[in-house]
Amino acid sequence: MHEASIALSLTDVACDVLRENGGTRVTALTVRVGEWSSVVPEALRAAFPAAAAGTPLASARLNIITVLGVGECPEHGPVTLELSKGLRCPICDLPTPKLLEGDELELDELEIAPSARTS
Repeated sequence: MHEASIALSLTDVACDVLRENGGTRVTALTVRVGEWSSVVPEALRAAFPAAAAGTPLASARLNIITVLGVGECPEHGPVTLELSKGLRCPICDLPTPKLLEGDELELDELEIAPSARTS
């Protein structure tokens, strides 16, 4: 399951961002996963708690935003693709050789817990 290594990588990147911003704990992170990226969101969600264990993300909530595939049809311009049809225009069935969106895997947002202030 390559989602386990993806979860570990996301945890590493999130910890780096957290350190760069002087935070101590992440309460939530949002990841954008393209439906054409070969990442299974459910498997990533299942792998995340083990990857985050023992890190500042240990109790963080993982939010996954699915990004639909958008291809460039020579006749219709940008069109939302259907996985079942592959890289073909859903309107005219022409090949859409250019995928504009839908293959991304991005750490989109971190919610950093406020630091405890002492008086």
